[in-house]
Amino acid sequence: MAGNSDVSTEKCGPTESLGVMKLNDHKAGMQGLDTAKINQIIEEASKGSQFYQHKQKNQERINAKIANLKASCAKLTEEQKKLGRFKMDNLAGKLELMRDLSRTIVHVDMDAFYAAVEIRDCPELKTKPMAVGSSAMLTTSNYHARRFGVRAAMPGFIAKKLCPELVIVPTNFPKYTEVSRQVQKVFADYDPEFSAASLDEAYLDITDFLVARKDAGAEMTAAEAVEEMRAKILESTQLTASAGIAPNGMLAKVCSDKNKPNGQFVLENTREAVMEFIKDLPIRKISGIGNVTEQLLGALGVSTCRDLWDKRELLYLLFSESSYDYFLRVALGIGSFGGDGSERERKSVSCETTFRSTSDHEELCDIIRQLSADLARDLERLGLTGRSVTLKYKTDKFDVKTRITQLMSQTRDGAVIAKAAQSLLPVGLHLRLLGVRMSQLTSPAETGNNSAGRKQRTLDELLLAVECPARKKRKLDAQVSNSLTEADLTRGAPLLFTCPVCHSWRTSDGEVALNSHVDECLNQQVLYPEQQSTTSAGCSSSQSKLDRYVIRRAK
Repeated sequence: MAGNSDVSTEKCGPTESLGVMKLNDHKAGMQGLDTAKINQIIEEASKGSQFYQHKQKNQERINAKIANLKASCAKLTEEQKKLGRFKMDNLAGKLELMRDLSRTIVHVDMDAFYAAVEIRDCPELKTKPMAVGSSAMLTTSNYHARRFGVRAAMPGFIAKKLCPELVIVPTNFPKYTEVSRQVQKVFADYDPEFSAASLDEAYLDITDFLVARKDAGAEMTAAEAVEEMRAKILESTQLTASAGIAPNGMLAKVCSDKNKPNGQFVLENTREAVMEFIKDLPIRKISGIGNVTEQLLGALGVSTCRDLWDKRELLYLLFSESSYDYFLRVALGIGSFGGDGSERERKSVSCETTFRSTSDHEELCDIIRQLSADLARDLERLGLTGRSVTLKYKTDKFDVKTRITQLMSQTRDGAVIAKAAQSLLPVGLHLRLLGVRMSQLTSPAETGNNSAGRKQRTLDELLLAVECPARKKRKLDAQVSNSLTEADLTRGAPLLFTCPVCHSWRTSDGEVALNSHVDECLNQQVLYPEQQSTTSAGCSSSQSKLDRYVIRRAK
């Protein structure tokens, strides 16, 4: 194309791009690109912008975390490493006993969904590099645009530098939502309790479907069932989908990316096949391991899933319990979506969307109404109600904040959710993202026992969780009730608020105290994914996990 060339055909020297801004070339359609050149263009195009300043601050925090991690690693003794490996080997043995190879899990991912919908409705876009979004932020791009390094979550003005002929189409979420409902109707034929991860992807357990087909004398393989499902989606929407079939959701999601677009991949339900598949897999391919975690693990020499196993003692000594537990599961190819059904026990349900920056209060309220309606539909489909409404928003300076309010009773009424979320909307700020989340979930049969909604978090939900400062300061007695009855409220008992992020901090001081805590807690999770047990050489007041163990034993 005139004015630019496919970056996969040109090479250039390395750049000093911010690590947090570097292109993730593990995504479908992004392989074989000249990432050095792309990263250089991205950095040069974004310098001086609020986007760049935001990323620069994040990178500074990450660099400080990496420095602390390396300093702590350098102080570890051989005795400590030996004990760490012993602990991880014991944990691996326990996890092996939990390995479930009896289920057939499918991850279905629509191909460049938003872009594909727009191309379907405007065929002349089919041969052009195009993306959906705005100059402020893109939500997706087609495969032609990806050859230039254009991707989702990239500002449109940067994408235009990478590909001057890029066509950017405004988002149309009502249309995408309607198409998503058509796709989900197909999913329900194979698993009525499918788990929608977003508008364009879902997890299905088709084990029971396959058994029912066999019992009815119409046996089919998992591959045949998924092929049929994808054909139905194409017939219903004129859109293609890719799928992965595996023993658990973590692996199925990786598999769905193997033969994109419009393909599928089957991973055999045997331990040998799983271990062979996982060993050389880049850690960035795993859902939940993003740019920050990749940088932290890279500082320890970890880039593949096999490295996670080979350096397991360092993971035990330098990361939080939930983190090293998850990393070990990844190394072993063990996920939490399977026979135990743990991944279906949700802590929250949410919807969010990115849009052009605006401070128009009516427009923002309308977006909240749409999100709340979608959230209400998801709650109804899942048979859940909630009591805690969270509004998440991102400013035009890329600062992320949350505000929470507690409802008087459980609900899944979209109007009630919208009213509560709108009451939390700040006035006068230019926003670029809004999200509405419902937590403290129960099913109708459990109403009246709200604590039933507070089930133990799955390992995926605990991924990279931290012990926030507020939790360290205040842990309530275990006998404190998780919820208040209606009679308590009528007697004027104080309303107890629970943090929906760490799920352990509580206060009766009102929503202001809760919101202040949540911002602190959420920022800790975003910027410091691992529990802060790693310390720099100058922080003598803190001790590593193994140091504390040895000291206790000595006493």
